Amino acid sequence: MKILLIQLRRIGDVMMCTPAVRSVRKAYPDAIIHFLTEQPAAQVLQYNPFINKIIKLQKDSPFADKLKLISQLRKEKYDLVIDFHNNPSSGWFTFLSGAKKRVGKYHKLRKILYTHPVKTGKYFYTAYSKLSLLEETGIKPLFTKIDFFISNKERYFAKNFLKNLGIKENEKIITVSPVSRQPYKVWPAENFANICDYLIEKHGVKILFIYGPGEEHFIEDVKSMMNNDTLPLYPPFSLAETRAVFEKAVMHIGNDNGPMHIAISSGIPTVAIFGKPMAARWTPPDSYINTGIEYDPGCKKNCTYPECGLECLKLITTERVIDEIENIIKNEELL
Repeated sequence: MKILLIQLRRIGDVMMCTPAVRSVRKAYPDAIIHFLTEQPAAQVLQYNPFINKIIKLQKDSPFADKLKLISQLRKEKYDLVIDFHNNPSSGWFTFLSGAKKRVGKYHKLRKILYTHPVKTGKYFYTAYSKLSLLEETGIKPLFTKIDFFISNKERYFAKNFLKNLGIKENEKIITVSPVSRQPYKVWPAENFANICDYLIEKHGVKILFIYGPGEEHFIEDVKSMMNNDTLPLYPPFSLAETRAVFEKAVMHIGNDNGPMHIAISSGIPTVAIFGKPMAARWTPPDSYINTGIEYDPGCKKNCTYPECGLECLKLITTERVIDEIENIIKNEELL
């Protein structure tokens, strides 16, 4: 049995596929399982023990490279292809793979690309929604947490990284990620500055900002509005190393972004601020430690962005976020 799973991008979306990956492996323990995706999302699957091979497609690759990839896929002679991405590109990769069984989300213009077009909507949480594609193939879905496996190499990196920052063993770290490349996900920097100052003054924690290449300006904006010092900036590191750093933190606070999903996979409490996206789609249901905070001005289900003032983000108060943080700190006895 040879199986191809497809989710081309982004970090959070690929992580949302990991319960499905686990489910496929349990159903077919001896199968050869490949996963087609792009960088940097491929880093999420680097150590995943349920995948035999990661096929990496360069983002915005030329047409010739895509033709080469299609030829590669056809040579693999897959028995089953499951398209979790469900856009035109992934749909055509699925169809042209030549697999006898091709599963994807039902779309009136792309249903011919699949032998099994599936009408989803049974589950709201995105990770579980992807599991609904498996049910069509007879695979029993496992409603598990999202996975991001790492090695001891990354844990060693995290230990030395924090040591070099001067963090002592008994000091508590809260990670904060005020970044996003989507304007409808960026809570105001001033609000993050107020949250960080509050945590430093009330609980004496160390604030470590989490960001990627080219995102330093988000951090600089927040720091410029703060009254207290935070841990210094640093050259951005890999996603797996970020995952290891989260294991050393007591909580993560931030926008709806890739680091939020990585923090959730590490098992630490998280508080995420949501703008346009629905929090329930990206927050584990029935979780006591992973909270998504949002405000609905009456248009979230029929969003008109960018023809709005992003009230869904701007009307989330720092007081509300602090209340949620304090509830988790109290209930989990974090500090």
